[in-house]
Amino acid sequence: MKSILTFVLLIAAVSLANAQAPATTNFFTGNWEVLVKGTPQGDVKLPMSFEVVDGKIIGKVTNPETKEVANMTSVEIKGEELFAAFSAGGYDLTMVITKKDDDHFVGKLMDMIEVEGTRLK
Repeated sequence: MKSILTFVLLIAAVSLANAQAPATTNFFTGNWEVLVKGTPQGDVKLPMSFEVVDGKIIGKVTNPETKEVANMTSVEIKGEELFAAFSAGGYDLTMVITKKDDDHFVGKLMDMIEVEGTRLK
């Protein structure tokens, strides 16, 4: 009986340790080429990257003209969706994306403009 109790306690401890471990990676982490379709300037490619730092996901976006890299103001994962806020071209923008397959995502910029992301390898 004592060995069964020890076994149950060991399994519970391992489960709790795994549940509390901070996420170090997920589908969205990595470098992406994001195609923003149908803007007033036409289709625009925006390089983006996401990484987990201290258990929290952060994002960066690169200006395609100046190559300047800027931190996103907020990035949050809710369920299967990533919500990001950032500034580009003098505008404060929001984007919601979801996984399409292992190397692609789809979503909307400002709830109107289609975006497609391709993982860079």
